[in-house]
Amino acid sequence: METKPMRPLSSYSVALGVIALAFLAGITGGCLLSLQGGAAADGAVADYLSPLAGTAVPRPSVVRALMDTVLYPALCFLLGFAIPGLALIPVTVCARGFFLAYAISSCARVFGAAGGTALSLALLGLPLLLSLPCLFWLGAHGLLSSHALLGSAMRKPGVPFKGKDSFYRFGLALCALAASAAAEIYVCPALATFVSAKL
Repeated sequence: METKPMRPLSSYSVALGVIALAFLAGITGGCLLSLQGGAAADGAVADYLSPLAGTAVPRPSVVRALMDTVLYPALCFLLGFAIPGLALIPVTVCARGFFLAYAISSCARVFGAAGGTALSLALLGLPLLLSLPCLFWLGAHGLLSSHALLGSAMRKPGVPFKGKDSFYRFGLALCALAASAAAEIYVCPALATFVSAKL
């Protein structure tokens, strides 16, 4: 039986794999640091999170929600215009994974595995569902763009951002980030208030 040769991985697949590994490294680091926290760290986290239990969770300001949502994707996009983005974009994605994992793990330590996970999902679930694909897409294309700049510097030009498809996907990413910020402002506080009443 004749077998078809395997298609080689595309440059985008490799870049996306690098972004995924960086994100997983950040998640691992955040979980490990949260687990290693001593009594002082646990007390500080508990003092910060405990007021959420049984109370109405306030809405974040529009500026804060936009900053929380757009910061890391915007960094990935902007770093794609510089050669150092080859190193700094994975670091940015790793930092995002680290802080998310640390926040969720800390919430689970304070409220217990079930309560903390439910509260984390209420606060972060919907915004992350909308914003993380944008982070991965912009991070991968940022890496490709940085690599193309390096290729141009070495007289091997390449342009990963090209065509209408990239333009439409970028517009779709902006819409998803706007929806993520709107969910953080208008939906998540209500969900978190409902969950915190059960804690």
